[in-house]
Amino acid sequence: MAAALTGHNEPSQEDPNTNTAAEDSEAPWDEDRLEEALKILKEMHIQVRELRTTIPRLIAPLAKKQPSPESLFKEFSASTKTANQEVQKFRELMTDEMSIKVMEQARKSRAENPNGIKLWKVTEHPDWLTRES
Repeated sequence: MAAALTGHNEPSQEDPNTNTAAEDSEAPWDEDRLEEALKILKEMHIQVRELRTTIPRLIAPLAKKQPSPESLFKEFSASTKTANQEVQKFRELMTDEMSIKVMEQARKSRAENPNGIKLWKVTEHPDWLTRES
């Protein structure tokens, strides 16, 4: 699996501390970098799963009878704030530099080696929604 995500270029013989962004994207991905990428992808997946319930939780205060208009406003405001925070957190993760590199590497890998990519099945990964501490 690691070979499918690695590039074909040889590593640079220059000082590793002076890599530019272009060199970094061309360097082969080692096992540690792939493990970090998998952690990022897992976090993306968890957050996008949690976003599926954002709208229902957002409108929940509107769907139940409230004792007063002030109570309705207070609960709806709280749910709006929570929903906004969740969306913002996901947006930050998706626009993070490392997340973008991970997605670019996945696209590049798929373009270079499109055959043999298995579908991901939740039944094969019971801990898919568990974050590591």
